[in-house]
Amino acid sequence: MRKIFNILIVGAVILSSSACKKFLDVNENPNNPTTDNQVSPTLVLPQAIVTSAAAMNNYDNVGAWTAGYKANAGGYGGWGTVWTYDFTTGDYASVFTGTFDAINQLNYVIDNSTANGPLKYHYAMAKIMRSFLYQKLVDQYGDVPYSEVGKGLNNLAPKYDKFSDVYQAVFADLTSSIAILNTAAETSTIPVAVGQDPLFGGSAATSLTKWKQFANTIRLKMLVRARNVSALTAWVNTSKASLPTASADYLTDDAIVQPGYSSSNANQFNPRWSVYAWNNAGTSLTSGLSNVPTPWILSFYNGGKLADDVRGQMIYASYGTTVTNNISGNNISFVGPSTNQLGYDTEPVKRGVAGSYWYSGKPRAARATGTTANAATDVAGVLKSATMGTVLILSAESYFLQAEAALPSVNIVAGNSGTLFDSGISASYNYLGKNSAGTYIWATPVNTLVTNYKAANVGKATVNIPAAATDEQKLEAIITQKYIAVNMITSEEGWNEYRRTGYPRILNGATGALETFASIKSAKGTADKLPSRILYPAIEFQVNTENVPKGITTTTPIFYAKPL
Repeated sequence: MRKIFNILIVGAVILSSSACKKFLDVNENPNNPTTDNQVSPTLVLPQAIVTSAAAMNNYDNVGAWTAGYKANAGGYGGWGTVWTYDFTTGDYASVFTGTFDAINQLNYVIDNSTANGPLKYHYAMAKIMRSFLYQKLVDQYGDVPYSEVGKGLNNLAPKYDKFSDVYQAVFADLTSSIAILNTAAETSTIPVAVGQDPLFGGSAATSLTKWKQFANTIRLKMLVRARNVSALTAWVNTSKASLPTASADYLTDDAIVQPGYSSSNANQFNPRWSVYAWNNAGTSLTSGLSNVPTPWILSFYNGGKLADDVRGQMIYASYGTTVTNNISGNNISFVGPSTNQLGYDTEPVKRGVAGSYWYSGKPRAARATGTTANAATDVAGVLKSATMGTVLILSAESYFLQAEAALPSVNIVAGNSGTLFDSGISASYNYLGKNSAGTYIWATPVNTLVTNYKAANVGKATVNIPAAATDEQKLEAIITQKYIAVNMITSEEGWNEYRRTGYPRILNGATGALETFASIKSAKGTADKLPSRILYPAIEFQVNTENVPKGITTTTPIFYAKPL
């Protein structure tokens, strides 16, 4: 696996060969930079996939703050717009720029290969990955540059395409890419080597099946998300007929990028680990120390809303045990983990812990720390070790998407919503119970965990979906479980689904820690005080002034948002 990183370094050097033009390349995002030296797309594809994975941290960070997954810890200041939601064009700018960094690399692969040439599989994989990124991008911003992207110095100010046009174009790219992957290799076809595909492992038959499942899952997500958008209703109704009907045609395992992350070289750590856990010297990182979970999210585990001690133990350090923080010279004991409501800053505010509270150390008897934790092979949960892979889409999300799509009132795909719902819960336990190598190491089998979870929440439709009397109640159960499953993994999906459906339910205007996940320092005009979106980055207003949409504020609803 280490060989993949060597390939990435070579690709990065060559793709940066136009550095002399850097003063013109102020806005890297929508402009695929040209290169003076031709480099094979076979070398660029793995780098583009890893760059795509690195961009996911930016999305998760937005969702973690805005959807109630994490809050400020005590002992740190300068939270500003994290608390107030008065986002500026400087807040979360890396969501836009990081995504286009990856799109630029993918465009290079696409522009230097063809749908029916020797690199047809590389071409199709690059298009699927680019489509994944555009779907993520449109769901955060709406209108984005698309049709004029990748022209380099020939167009430094690409136009912004309507969200509806990008969605339809991306869906078409996914469909055509699946068709390419369905064609047999020819004599001239260059296979995608294992080392060129850190997502699914190349162009062997089993890997191509996973790429098609990945593409179908993205297509399904787009139709589900757009189903109540008036500008896309007709397209959804027409396009759903092209979706496969079998659940096996969608992701049945987690889509995880694994280029061979190392525990001995900080430059090769999993990027999520490099944000929350420890560095190469075993020093705990600030983001882990300065962030803590909220009482709101803990209530889905500790009995406040639902009882789920197992996933609580899988995810959080000190879950359910007595913890002592020394705050301003006073020892304060409480049941772990530390929590805080976003925006609360009156001492005593509980502190974070080394490696963050999202490193549980379980199922080890003693929680490893520092360099030992970096290399641990016997830890499950959200943060597993420095060598863990990066999730693009959880299989749990795939099953919950199918469960919603199969509801009679939705009718996008066939299937049993109840069975798919249970599969989503099982998939969540399965991912959290695995170590960084992808081996399930939790002592109790998944099916037993799910049975116990249902028994601990008898009569609660959000766990036992047969207790839901209507499709709307079933939808609430599906989205609530999706919200739980993506906790600090792909947290942006929890925020997206809240904006789309209003689930999980909060009490509008409330300030109680179990009533809402809105910041207590927010003064937004919306009923629940939450932001509606993040803003286009400042760089776009500097170099693409004529095209970047104007008049967008944090209260401008995203296109799929449910009216408040």
